[in-house]
Amino acid sequence: MKDWRTDRSFSEFSWHFFRKIEVRCFAVCLEKKYVNDAVEAVGKLSKDISLFIREHYEFFQSFDIVKIYYDNGQVEVSKLLSSVFHTLLDNVEFRRVKPQDYRLFQAADFVATMKFLQIKTEKNELSNAEEYFFGNKKVIRKKYLKVLEDKIESH
Repeated sequence: MKDWRTDRSFSEFSWHFFRKIEVRCFAVCLEKKYVNDAVEAVGKLSKDISLFIREHYEFFQSFDIVKIYYDNGQVEVSKLLSSVFHTLLDNVEFRRVKPQDYRLFQAADFVATMKFLQIKTEKNELSNAEEYFFGNKKVIRKKYLKVLEDKIESH
């Protein structure tokens, strides 16, 4: 059985799907080496997500229900998302997903991977395996990051 996280064809599929869908994304990036502990990390992430929700409050209120799809991969993140969204919005519903069942969730996971790759590219910290899988910095910027810039909002 192929490992979908390292399968280049799956990666290509996710990327082409992401390029074609009409979607806007939000990414919060936090480098572990710049935080002292989990409490500080949760605080910083909570502030960034809260700020994003407040800045886009009208957008969120335009929906009857705001559905948050999460795979419960990290307990701290699950708690953080639940706390922040339920505090700021009344119309929130959480749904646990299996990544393989939701294309949009896979696309979001791919965005997170690309955002991480962007940071590593900017800092010249790409591993040999990442360069082998995605290409050199020039290819990564041209093929992946250019399209990502048009669809993502970062804090």
